[in-house]
Amino acid sequence: MDVNYQLIAFDMDGTLLSSKKEVLASSRTAIAEALDAGKVVAICTGRCPKMVELDLESIGDVRYAICCNGTILYDLVERRVLSASPLEHDVIARALDALGGGDAMIDAFSGRGFFCQASHLDSMDRYNMGIYRGLYRATASLVKDIRAQLLDPSVTYQKFIFHCATPELRQSVRERVADLPVELANSEVSSLEFSPAGVNKGTGLLALAELLGIPRDATIAVGDADNDLGMLRAAGLGIAMGNANESARAVADAVVADNDHDGCAEAIRRFLLENEE
Repeated sequence: MDVNYQLIAFDMDGTLLSSKKEVLASSRTAIAEALDAGKVVAICTGRCPKMVELDLESIGDVRYAICCNGTILYDLVERRVLSASPLEHDVIARALDALGGGDAMIDAFSGRGFFCQASHLDSMDRYNMGIYRGLYRATASLVKDIRAQLLDPSVTYQKFIFHCATPELRQSVRERVADLPVELANSEVSSLEFSPAGVNKGTGLLALAELLGIPRDATIAVGDADNDLGMLRAAGLGIAMGNANESARAVADAVVADNDHDGCAEAIRRFLLENEE
């Protein structure tokens, strides 16, 4: 029996955003069609709310964003955090100890925004993050010492990232933090993401579905990378982009075109709107 899907959630980087970090015109049109049909379209991303807000003109009337790998549920219309899952400060300290003197750029996510070290912006290519320089300049709260900021007990963090200079350093750090009570996800070329244990994009998707009274079976998740695995598994239907890595493809129920060739529009029209025709 066909499922009447009601909610579709899109990852951003590598999914809703093309390789040029733009939302394709085909995606914008399909999102509008879905919203007109009474469906819910949501963002489910590792980005913080402030980053998502930069693309509001491109994503239309999308109201909800599941941010920071499921740790923040955000209302894009009212510009407010609906729920947040904090990291324990001792866990953050132990992760920094594991990194030691390793060469890494660090992001620290708190509520709507995030902190990064001002001196890192001019060397983002070194950490395989150069394509995001404009985004960081537009959205980051810059600090002199990111490690000191991350250890500030007066600030609550939901996620942090080590953008390591090399994949080898990332693997070494990952092995050293294997016993920490956190969710770990590889991203980009050499980045390692940390979020609270038991919290990921999948739990965030289900929290939004519960808030909206939508059954799990009526949800769709679309992604391409390791930090999308939780939502691809949790959704009633998991869809991998054509450019997805092997891990995402392995857990997905279906595969669509890649992020440069209308994959998101295909996901909407093929799976979300097919029962409307």
